[in-house]
Amino acid sequence: MRQIDTKYKTSGTITKLDGTPIPDDEPLILFRGRDRLLVQMLEHYLQLRRKANSSNARLQLLNDQIEIIKQWQTGNPNKTKTPE
Repeated sequence: MRQIDTKYKTSGTITKLDGTPIPDDEPLILFRGRDRLLVQMLEHYLQLRRKANSSNARLQLLNDQIEIIKQWQTGNPNKTKTPE
């Protein structure tokens, strides 16, 4: 078992899509689509990544994920919540 943060854990190995494992001593955090503040946070992070000259491909991937979360939240208002 690996604790991700103070709220979540996993019983499996966490890897990148290419199979490269994320080291057990590397801190992780998990944000869920139900978090009403997630879109605002990711949009701010997107701006920071733009300023840091992230590649256009990576910026687009992040922007796409933000749009997926927005659509999910719009379609599932009863499943979203403001964090405690």
